[in-house]
Amino acid sequence: MPLPVDLPAPQPQPGNGWGAGDAPAGARFRPDPRLLAQGWDHRFVAGGPRLKESLELYEALGLDVLAEPLPPESFPEECEGCQLAARLGFRMIYTRRRSPSEGQVWE
Repeated sequence: MPLPVDLPAPQPQPGNGWGAGDAPAGARFRPDPRLLAQGWDHRFVAGGPRLKESLELYEALGLDVLAEPLPPESFPEECEGCQLAARLGFRMIYTRRRSPSEGQVWE
């Protein structure tokens, strides 16, 4: 059975999985357009144990993974929790398919 390659970005809701490692409620970060143009897909923002678990999961699925620091230009003006997330070491997670030359064969 082939792996799903167009995984939708998770849409957590307050009271449904929010905990240590989750971005502050209401935080909306803008993905880096340069990375999107290079074929990376923005997934979500995480920190702490949730970040580590997410990176390991995406790698186990055979995807290339980036965990980029939150640049200030990615913060919407109205987001009060964004500065806090950046200071706490949260990262923006991106994934993309591995090329066949990297050992992953996609069907």
